[in-house]
Amino acid sequence: MEGLDKVADALDGAEFIAIDTESNSLHVYREQVCFVQICVGDDVFIIDTVAIRNLDSLRKPLSDPDSLKLLHGADYDVVCMKRDFDIGIEPIFDTMIAAQILGYEQLGLGSLAEKHCGVTLDKTLSRYDWGKRPLEDRYLPYLVEDVVHLETLYDILDHALSRADHLEAADIEFDRVALQEWSGRDAEVDPEGFRRIKGARDLDHKGLAVLKELYLLREELSEEANRPPFKVLGNAQLLDIAARRPHGPGDLRRIQGFPDRLLRRLGREITGCVDRGSRNYQDVPKRLPAPPRPPEVQLAINDGLRKWRRGIVQELEVPSLVVLPNHVVEKIAARRPKTLEELADVPGLGEKRLRLYGDAILRIVAKPPPIQRRRY
Repeated sequence: MEGLDKVADALDGAEFIAIDTESNSLHVYREQVCFVQICVGDDVFIIDTVAIRNLDSLRKPLSDPDSLKLLHGADYDVVCMKRDFDIGIEPIFDTMIAAQILGYEQLGLGSLAEKHCGVTLDKTLSRYDWGKRPLEDRYLPYLVEDVVHLETLYDILDHALSRADHLEAADIEFDRVALQEWSGRDAEVDPEGFRRIKGARDLDHKGLAVLKELYLLREELSEEANRPPFKVLGNAQLLDIAARRPHGPGDLRRIQGFPDRLLRRLGREITGCVDRGSRNYQDVPKRLPAPPRPPEVQLAINDGLRKWRRGIVQELEVPSLVVLPNHVVEKIAARRPKTLEELADVPGLGEKRLRLYGDAILRIVAKPPPIQRRRY
């Protein structure tokens, strides 16, 4: 931990701190942050968070309001640092969001670094298992490159945002990302997660019940083996088994992508899932109760604001994120403000949008255009 204290000392009082993380999400059942890379000035620190899981000494500098944290695609890093270490990162400047607001077509770090720094980043390791140890020296440059160019990119993009008068819009998005929380795989398996598999709605009632049994089996096997579910049994195989409902090894062999090794290892358990689902299908609702439909006026305001926004985007040739982000559209439609004062209280709107578009937004809220009825 002495080395980590030295990192914390280096971060203390820094004007800019560039941060990135690497996880092993494609290689384990429950992912974790495996490396945290930090660049301050000319110094780069690589923290092995497989070996060190207590980063408490970094909590204060990474939340210091006087130190700007530079990240690219910050949402994932922010939520993972909160999930794994209970550390918030703020305030932030996200180079990807900045590029999006500026209308860039290519938003990747590699594209930005090539455009503005004249360097070509090696992105071939984006799917590498960063949880492997020991780490070979040849992988270190990849970790370093993800942070060393962020301050240069900040200088360029921040000036561009200022010239375009988009700083407020960018700051609103940065603050929103900094507040995000983890919403991925939790400690408990979601018993209704099978319904999110694409194609589940096309199954008959028994097939859906079989799919649930197969899904729960796959979750159990994945956790035991510490492997991602898709590496144990793919969604296509689950759906095919649920639709055909095979009764024995011979039937299972006709499932596409179901090799003999899986048949030998899982055949009995899978046919057990088929049997249980087929017998107990009445215990699995074919459809869950639909969520409450928003009031018709809220839907009309939402549609009206989006239609109005499209016109502004075309007229000004700016991204929709600059005019009115979706999350703000939804809040306005839900709140239905009647005055500029009430509109000003909508989170994420900002003073510039209130000044430029406040009256137009209130007109739409007061008299939204009719919408076609749609299913929810």
